[in-house]
Amino acid sequence: MGYFCKGTVLERKMKCGQPGCACHTNPAKRHGPYWEWTYKLNGKTVHVQLTAETGPIYQTASRQHRKLKLTLARLERLSRSALHSMARTAQSPHNRSPG
Repeated sequence: MGYFCKGTVLERKMKCGQPGCACHTNPAKRHGPYWEWTYKLNGKTVHVQLTAETGPIYQTASRQHRKLKLTLARLERLSRSALHSMARTAQSPHNRSPG
């Protein structure tokens, strides 16, 4: 598994502030791409501007984080099921010692 980070990484193309610019009438002429990483820290949303070179790196790391969370959720379900089975076996009358 590679590096990972929580949050969302977006590649965006935007309109500028010049009303006569072609970006306002033609979506293909919008400026960018601009990369932005957004995540929560201590209950607050944090926005980080990324460069064209670092954007794809953080995007890959963000995808890795989602994969890691899915894998952990699957392992948790498997563990819960195994623990339930072990607990039932431990409580069965055949496993009780005379006391």
